Amino acid sequence: MIVSRLTKCKEATYEVEIENKVYILDEETVLKYRLFKGYEISNELLMECIQSNEWETIKKKAYSYYLKYQKNTYEIIKYLTDREIAYALAVKAVSALEDQGLIDEKKLASLVAGSLARSSNGEHMIRFKLKNRHFKNEAIEEAIANLIDDDIEEGKTKLYTKAQKKYAKLGSFEQKQKIKEVFYRHGYSEGFYS
Repeated sequence: MIVSRLTKCKEATYEVEIENKVYILDEETVLKYRLFKGYEISNELLMECIQSNEWETIKKKAYSYYLKYQKNTYEIIKYLTDREIAYALAVKAVSALEDQGLIDEKKLASLVAGSLARSSNGEHMIRFKLKNRHFKNEAIEEAIANLIDDDIEEGKTKLYTKAQKKYAKLGSFEQKQKIKEVFYRHGYSEGFYS
């Protein structure tokens, strides 16, 4: 079989015509298998080429979803399987991206934890929310251990100021009790003045 036509499409893809059949292949696949006009290719090599292209497409989908939406490995695998990609392939793709250092769940968990801390969430609430998003336990514990004191204080200050305004009309003791309740509901094990 001979490559009779090679046409560049959008975003690093090519239309490759072989024996009057058109295949949409990734630029990397075209280069890897040297699919240039006039190139002779066997049926076995073409099948290998198509499988390789599918694999690269799955990895690219996973990586772009990670970058665009800042999702962890569980969420990426779910996204891929929801798009009718076999679970085993989705897991393999995410693992390959982790091995390449392109997906870093620990770093992502730390970023999310910092954001949650600045949004007035205490350690317990941060742990709960990270578990709800199915971050791995190791990533959760590392993220909480690496929380920056400034982020925690910023969140506490916002929460205290808001609670103080809300309960300003109450007596001193009652106001203090209500503010403590607010802090406990937001996952802090201690109040603003502990």
